[in-house]
Amino acid sequence: MILRIVFGRFPTDLDANALVDARGRLARSALDVPGLESLIVGARRSSMPGDHGVEAAIVSVWTDATLMARATDVGEQDRFLAARLQLPLSVDEAVHYEIVGRTFAALPPERTAYLRILTIRSRPNEEARLVQTLRDQQRRFVDLGLVASHLGRRVIGRECEAVTVGVWPDLRTIRSATGGRPERPLFEQDLADWVGRLHLETYDGIEIAPRLPAVSGPPIYVIDEHLRIVDITASAAATIGRPAEDLVGKSVPEISLAEPATASAAWEALIQQGLTSGETSYLVPDSGAVFLRYIAQRDVPIPGRHTILVHRWHEPPPTQADLAEAVQEAFPVRGQPAGPGLSTDRDTAKPPASPQGAS
Repeated sequence: MILRIVFGRFPTDLDANALVDARGRLARSALDVPGLESLIVGARRSSMPGDHGVEAAIVSVWTDATLMARATDVGEQDRFLAARLQLPLSVDEAVHYEIVGRTFAALPPERTAYLRILTIRSRPNEEARLVQTLRDQQRRFVDLGLVASHLGRRVIGRECEAVTVGVWPDLRTIRSATGGRPERPLFEQDLADWVGRLHLETYDGIEIAPRLPAVSGPPIYVIDEHLRIVDITASAAATIGRPAEDLVGKSVPEISLAEPATASAAWEALIQQGLTSGETSYLVPDSGAVFLRYIAQRDVPIPGRHTILVHRWHEPPPTQADLAEAVQEAFPVRGQPAGPGLSTDRDTAKPPASPQGAS
């Protein structure tokens, strides 16, 4: 996957508040761009004296380099940005990175988000250590309030440049995470070997994920006795971060990043107690992870089928009452194999993997 960052300037009236107003239109436009998986648009007022302009950064994630090239080829300002997205950006620079890690802990905020772009230049033979250091930080960012992040790298001569693009819910969260120093990198001590070789830019903006299913119905999915996903709501697919058609037919162990012992314990608890809850992470294709909390109930909606309610990390942990309400909404008449918002059980799905766990 390709991470593309375009820097430039917007007209003076296109600030972060205007971007929030344009969110719906941008989401519809982004949906029609082949290969575009996500879009983050940031804006900030210039800090230069006498300059009342709006500086901008547009971050996009592409599933395929060829599709990206078709959308952003010669005349980008007239094609992708202006014609397709209707963003009147005066482009200063466009930079491309190979994505080497992604982290998700909440769905894209409907309101203004806070965008941080940290670039670090490594010396020769330091690339692996730098990238691993940045990877190791991602899980810690989740605990501090991170919504989503993308980690990329590119080669510049004999050196490597790494970049992390972090989406945070608001400036207050960042102030708390950095001890009141939002202008500095988080866990700055980890980056001591690259002091003087890093650069941080911040913007207010919006995040759009056009490929995620539209939220509809309670976020639940149903597994069989082999832990194969047989039904899923659009909301649950969006929470997990993958289209429903990619999930139905897969077994939970195929997408779970939980340790086998942890997963087996959760499955045993579900079977023996009838109800279990906990925390887990699921695989997002191409080096990604989504962090979740769940509660599961055995033999619902029918014997041999088990319902799991999932929330992303920064939502309140789902409760037994939440699960009961979700089941009632999805299955208003017990015994029905599917209810509003769930897909049809696909008997033609590939054979299930051996059971290993429920999380």
